[in-house]
Amino acid sequence: MPSRTLFLSLVRALGGFALARRLTRKNLRILCYHGLALDDEASFQPKLFMRADTFRRRLQLLAGRGHPVLALDEALRRLDNGSLPDHAVVITFDDGWLGIGTLAVPALEQRGFPATIYVTTRDAVEAQPVFNVAVRYLLWKARARLLDFGRAGLDATGTFELDDPADRERALASLSARADATDGPGRTAILRAVARALDIDWDALAARRLICLMTPDELAAIASRGIDLQLHTHDHRFGGCDRAFADRTLLENRQALAPLTGKPVVHFCYPSGEYSAAQLPWLEALGIESATTCKPGLVGPRTPRLELGRFLDGEHIADVEFEAEISGFLELMRRARAALRPA
Repeated sequence: MPSRTLFLSLVRALGGFALARRLTRKNLRILCYHGLALDDEASFQPKLFMRADTFRRRLQLLAGRGHPVLALDEALRRLDNGSLPDHAVVITFDDGWLGIGTLAVPALEQRGFPATIYVTTRDAVEAQPVFNVAVRYLLWKARARLLDFGRAGLDATGTFELDDPADRERALASLSARADATDGPGRTAILRAVARALDIDWDALAARRLICLMTPDELAAIASRGIDLQLHTHDHRFGGCDRAFADRTLLENRQALAPLTGKPVVHFCYPSGEYSAAQLPWLEALGIESATTCKPGLVGPRTPRLELGRFLDGEHIADVEFEAEISGFLELMRRARAALRPA
């Protein structure tokens, strides 16, 4: 058992988690997930994809520990008016991966738990794989350890050693630059060419829609079942962007989502958690009422509504680590370390 897991198990046994729950009971916990694995994605990127049985264990723990799971709107409203129940939790998902609709939503419905999905709409509307994740998946899955651009038919020369991290990153940078210069079908054509060069059956992967988001019809279907759809930009870029780009990507995002959900689309999640303080007034001008980050932290009445902390859960997180976060113990540890840090 790793030392961190052993330490947390000891703290739990000695009552540390129970004490933390009492001390932090008035704070809101916001959980962040991405995709649930349809196949081997949790082995590929365990921080991005979780196995369905792991997710079901998380829900069981929330129910067993008596955490009220609230919709995002309700939780923020009750936080403001002082009626938030003790130990309240909000469940959120980023991007809109297909496995959320097919695996997570049924598990949530079994428990009667609401959830919010922050949807990136470009790849959903175009019904194409998410390029930057899909190309990494192909390189991870490859039996061949060399990627030859000439063999891939990419109208370029270059051979890259996939076991060399620097060479792999150069290949990814070159492929990403090509993807940025084309449209959805063009990006998928690049993926197909790379798969062919690596002896991977692209058609088999495509048929299962691995590394894909839900389509607008699929998003509308889960919205009709009570799942909340909210903003995550049109093309998963925000931090470092200028005002014109930020306005445009959020407007396109909102225009794509509003017809699917039939309710206000006023909550936002920063793609990859990247943003700057200078961008916060832009969100206010667009009528954004809340924004979640990738910074860990509990949410209280004084937490800025455009900088809400979340716990990023994933397959790499042990059950006891998840419980330590949900109890508030790890947040208290972070606060203690910050207080002891030299000014």
